[in-house]
Parts: sequence; structure tokens; C-alpha cells
Amino acid sequence: MSRVVACLWLPAGIVVAAVLHGGMALPVEPQAWLSLAVVAPCGLPLAWACGRLLRIGYRRTAWGSFAVLAPLTAVAALFAGLLGPVAILIYALVLSAPAWLLYALLRRAK
Repeated sequence: MSRVVACLWLPAGIVVAAVLHGGMALPVEPQAWLSLAVVAPCGLPLAWACGRLLRIGYRRTAWGSFAVLAPLTAVAALFAGLLGPVAILIYALVLSAPAWLLYALLRRAK
């Protein structure tokens, strides 16, 4: 996964979740887009876990984990945003834990 995608998947997912959940249009104000910059590093734990799974040869597991956990993380981050950036980080860390657990188990099995 490229570094740009690793940083941008969570802000993009939050925008998509907000549009789908609230039926809202994309934000027009630049401040709304800039506020998502704080969220970008919060998506790195899941991206790193999936990247590690890819490196040890579990391509389907990596992409499957990302396909399941990324939307959950984006929706959780959307609602955690009401509590602030620290809550978003906590939700992102907790929701990336299954991918890290898979990585640890599969690396040990090799």
C-alpha cells in the first residue's frame, strides 16, 4: 500500500461514510477538508498491519482484513469525531487490533 493511500484512506472513508449516512453533499468549505488532516495519521495502524500481512505473503488476508476493518473504522471515526481527535485515534487503534493479531498469528505460523 503506498504511503499516500495509507494516510488518506481514513479521511476519504469518513467523507464517504458521512455522505452515505447523512445524505449530505461533500463539504464546500476548505476548513472542513483541513480538519480531516488531523485524522490522516489515525489510519496508519490498520494500513501498516495490512502492509505487514502483504509482506509475509498473505495477500487475500491483508485485503480481506482491510475490506472489513476500514469501513468499520471510518464509521466509528465519524462518530468518535464528536469526542475529538484522541477518541478517533483510540477507535482506530482498537479496530486495527484484529489485523495486528492476524499478522502475529500468521507470522508465528510461518
